[in-house]
Amino acid sequence: MKINEQDKQLTKVRILVAAVDVITIRGFKNATMREIAKEAKVGDATIYNYFPTKEKLLYGYCEYVQQQVMQELKDISNFHEYSVQEQLQQLVETTLQIWLPAREFLQQVFELSFGAPLVGFTHLEETKRLFTAMVVDILDAAIEAGELPEQPYRELLPRLFWDYANGILAYWLKDNSEGFANTTQVIDRSMEIIAAILQTGMVGKLLDLVSFLFRTHIMTHTEVLKSLSQAPDLVASKRRFMEGK
Repeated sequence: MKINEQDKQLTKVRILVAAVDVITIRGFKNATMREIAKEAKVGDATIYNYFPTKEKLLYGYCEYVQQQVMQELKDISNFHEYSVQEQLQQLVETTLQIWLPAREFLQQVFELSFGAPLVGFTHLEETKRLFTAMVVDILDAAIEAGELPEQPYRELLPRLFWDYANGILAYWLKDNSEGFANTTQVIDRSMEIIAAILQTGMVGKLLDLVSFLFRTHIMTHTEVLKSLSQAPDLVASKRRFMEGK
């Protein structure tokens, strides 16, 4: 019997949710694909048709979270009327809200990702693409509407915001304050700073300064090396090895 696309998607989500439950209880290393298949009520072979490895399952849930975040923001009817600061803050807060039931699972994602960064960052590529696509859309809309000035080095901003959001998630995972009040304060205050930076184009100005200093530094040292290469008499005047001045 042919399975339609909707049924496939429902089965995929059921497997992902089962993976969160099993991995949270058993740990990533101890959890088995057979246990996850049993929890999801699918055959042992079926689970491999959707996710060939445990890593694919682990990071597949991260992608699923970003898809949920995107849908949540789309469902806010007047989201386009929010200021850019409110939109970016809503993006971060919605991400935390959707991760909340799987907070312990996210802890394992972080441990595995930072324990083997190259592997983790490769598997998180699609999650990052989904997240940065939302940031790009928010920034582009704000610039088109004249809310923000044109941003130098615009292509770097979504990646910087991705790093910022991961920093917030890492802080949240360690936050033991009631109702995660400390995380809320960090988000509120940092968002004010981010909004001010975007309004002034500060990121572009800082990168321009770094670029100028780097180029000037390199050019200066190039000239020094060039002058040394043209002064063989300096070599002739060197003292003998280990004989003092």
